[in-house]
Amino acid sequence: MNNLKILIVDDTPANLISLEYLLNEYFDNIDILKAVNGEEALKVAFASKINLIILDIQMPVMDGFETALFLKKNKKTKEIPIIFLTAAFKEEEFTKKGFEVGAVDYLTKPINNNQLINKLKLYIELFKKNLELLENHQILMNQSKLAAMGEMIGNIAHQWRQPLSVISTSATGIIMQKEVGILNDEKLLFACNSINDNAQYLSRTIDDFKNFIKGDSKKENFSLKKNINNMLNLVAPTLKQNRIELILDIEDCTLNSYPNELNQCLINIINNAKDALESIDEDKFVFIKTTVINNNIEISIRDNANGISNDIINKIFEPYFTTKHQSQGTGLGLSMTYKLITEHIKGKVIVKNNTYEYNNKTYIGANFIITLTCI
Repeated sequence: MNNLKILIVDDTPANLISLEYLLNEYFDNIDILKAVNGEEALKVAFASKINLIILDIQMPVMDGFETALFLKKNKKTKEIPIIFLTAAFKEEEFTKKGFEVGAVDYLTKPINNNQLINKLKLYIELFKKNLELLENHQILMNQSKLAAMGEMIGNIAHQWRQPLSVISTSATGIIMQKEVGILNDEKLLFACNSINDNAQYLSRTIDDFKNFIKGDSKKENFSLKKNINNMLNLVAPTLKQNRIELILDIEDCTLNSYPNELNQCLINIINNAKDALESIDEDKFVFIKTTVINNNIEISIRDNANGISNDIINKIFEPYFTTKHQSQGTGLGLSMTYKLITEHIKGKVIVKNNTYEYNNKTYIGANFIITLTCI
């Protein structure tokens, strides 16, 4: 684990030296950065990944309150905890204003060493716990993605058989027709266009898969309909292979979110539906419908696999919960879907059983509903 970085800010050099000495005396795994005014503190905070700021209030040019307001307005620094240093004779006035601008705590000058050390021990312990949770969360996400990647590789292998066969047949046909002297411009052009169309399809498949497995997580504006279509390029063939009919009803909207993570969630839900439909002998459906409601969009993914038992429907988003044999599933897919939607993408996801009519028949199935905000 990397050292925690603490930024201390005070316009009096003697105070900085004393505070630095005190911190080094009691803590081993910390890096101390210093600033003598608010402007310098902002430069340091923007340039480094700071875990905690101990900030003096009474400074010339830019005081601690102004500095804190700038920090809280910036996306990179707004989550950094700030402990204010307050003058004892203005403790009540400064404390109230300090909390209003986003401080998590305050200390009174002259600093009580025991009070400072005890508070920092608490914050440092919280930092470590948060880092451990983030690391564990990343491990779970990676495990979930690896499982989905294995499924995708199988999908791609299935997808490529037909276009590769068309390319091979067209190329062989050109050679044979040339050898027997029946190749004309029309036949050559037709075969070349067929080869090009199928090669472009293979190229798009590579791009879709590359986008799915890429490690970066970038928030951007994108078309939901286009994103879903890209995702379906990866999963539709395996649905067809399992005799599952895909029914689409897509209303588009623009999202400012994480397209790759959203597709991972959709793939997890679709794969869950595919597995549930294995026990159905005929009439296998997966319905994907998107509906704009006010400024939100609902993404509904439902199947006709007779629904989820009431005994477990409230548990399916729990980590490692699975109804499959251990060799077939880890129970991470839906858990990661819930975490990505609610914590990372900042949306909502629920599941319920629905009864519905399709082609004059009545079906029962699980319905996953994701709600996101449009822009």
